[in-house]
Amino acid sequence: MNMHGLEVIEIPGTQGYIVFTKQGLRIAQIWLGQDGQKMQDAITMGFICKALAKRWDIKAK
Repeated sequence: MNMHGLEVIEIPGTQGYIVFTKQGLRIAQIWLGQDGQKMQDAITMGFICKALAKRWDIKAK
């Protein structure tokens, strides 16, 4: 999925996520716990990706 100009993939079978730039540079791996709260994870990942995009000076299109 795309969030704030970053690509986010879920690690299969977990609630872990890897965040990449559009160029394929891996900039974060995040574990949000295996509690089944996928909607809350999506909201949390939105905040995290917004901060990462700002830090890496990535403009969302």
